[in-house]
Amino acid sequence: MKILIPLLIGGIFSSVLSILFLSSYYRLMIKANKTIGTITSFDRSDSFILRQLWVPIVRFQTRNNTWIERQPEHSVFHELNYYSVHRAVRVYYREDNPDQFVIESSLEVFMNWMIIILTLGGIVWFFAH
Repeated sequence: MKILIPLLIGGIFSSVLSILFLSSYYRLMIKANKTIGTITSFDRSDSFILRQLWVPIVRFQTRNNTWIERQPEHSVFHELNYYSVHRAVRVYYREDNPDQFVIESSLEVFMNWMIIILTLGGIVWFFAH
C-alpha cells in the first residue's frame, strides 16, 4: 500500500499537466481559426526539461498572410502521434496571438484523458481501502 503513494503523487502531477494541456487544446479548437500547416522539421521540446521530446516544427500561414514557424503547444505524449516531415497537419491558432497554436492530435488527447481517468480511479481506490 505504501508503494502506491509515490505512484499516486506522480499520477497527480501528470494529471495536472494533462489538464493544463487539454484546457489549452480545447480552448484553441473551439475559439480559434483553423488552417493547414506543414511539418518542416523536428526539434527538442522547449517545455519539458526532464524528458526532452522530439516535437515538430510547424509552418502555417494566418489569415492576414503572416507565416508562423515554431513548435505547437504539446503534452508529454506528443511523440505518440508519429508525425513525419513534410506532412500536412490541421492547425488551430488564435487570431490575436498566432504563436499560440495546437495541431490536431487525437491520440495525444486520448492519452491525456486516460492519465486523468486512471489517476482519479487510483485516488478513489486509495481512499476506499
